[in-house]
Amino acid sequence: MVLKVVAVLGHKKSGKTRLVTMLIKALRDMNYKVASAKHVHHVDFSIDRPGKDSWKHREAGANPTIIISPGEVAIMLRGKKVEALSDLVKMAEGSDVLVLEGFYGLLKESDDAIKIALVKNAEELKTMKGEIIATFENLNEGGVYRLPEEFPQLFKLLLDKISS
Repeated sequence: MVLKVVAVLGHKKSGKTRLVTMLIKALRDMNYKVASAKHVHHVDFSIDRPGKDSWKHREAGANPTIIISPGEVAIMLRGKKVEALSDLVKMAEGSDVLVLEGFYGLLKESDDAIKIALVKNAEELKTMKGEIIATFENLNEGGVYRLPEEFPQLFKLLLDKISS
């Protein structure tokens, strides 16, 4: 199966994380191998914490820093920028579906992802290129689903797109 990319786009507090977690769980329940990526706008964001051994490795100049525990592996790449969707696709190698949260700047002009837009109004949809499945509670236009009530219908449509 060729990796399919599903992007959930929307403003802060629009319900992106809620929808992403619903999608991931539903896809996993159907035995899809799912990868996910979340875009964080904070420039100073780091998963690492000052004073931890891994932080000391990074401060000493290691790049990447790889942290391995009995149940998890984390790879931290300092200075690595994701400039194209293909960068994320490479990182998700071995998965069936890559679910993205955010990445509006990277995806607004792209036709290479199935987009689900959580929008305030129909005007927001006009700023995005490609096929979009829109979700919002107060938007009453075709192709719009209310969450969580209409998630099964939205998920069925998504499955049709993933398997085509």
